Amino acid sequence: MSRIPCLDTEALPESLRSLSQGRIINVYRMLGHAPRSVTQIARLGASLFADASLSAMDRELLILTYGTVFEAEYEWAQHVPISRAVGVTDEQRAALRAQRYDAEVFTPAQQALVTFAAAAAASPLVDDACYAAVSAHYTEEQIVETLVLAGFYYLLARVCTVLDVEIDAAESDELVRMAQSMHAN
Repeated sequence: MSRIPCLDTEALPESLRSLSQGRIINVYRMLGHAPRSVTQIARLGASLFADASLSAMDRELLILTYGTVFEAEYEWAQHVPISRAVGVTDEQRAALRAQRYDAEVFTPAQQALVTFAAAAAASPLVDDACYAAVSAHYTEEQIVETLVLAGFYYLLARVCTVLDVEIDAAESDELVRMAQSMHAN
């Protein structure tokens, strides 16, 4: 049971309800307790989800990496079906869960990306070799997006872990459609 109850949909700011145009997941129902920021947080998430320069597969590899490093089971559970829908394999998810970022199930570019992401999530600094590896495969825009994703998912992770938000993961790619809808608004 959550330390603070998730708000009912009717109690959420109208701006969030109209933005979502559908089911509002528990993390946003929890963030509704901060009504002056929840809509902007949701917009940032939708933008990172639907309008990023990273591919959908790279984005999901990053989110699963952050879910593991930040010990956020909620985020992991939410993104397993989404990652499956964009082509992340069971073997790749298992490697991320085990923090085996150099596993052969990843391309060299993906290895560099998830290694960089894990290092940035675990420490305030990333060594030159790690940065050189990721920058050999990804643009400056994509590297900055990777770090913005880290910050965004750290925010969600800590809301979920500290307040013990109940997992309400969908069985399908429902969240993909929801984020695309939110981004269009």
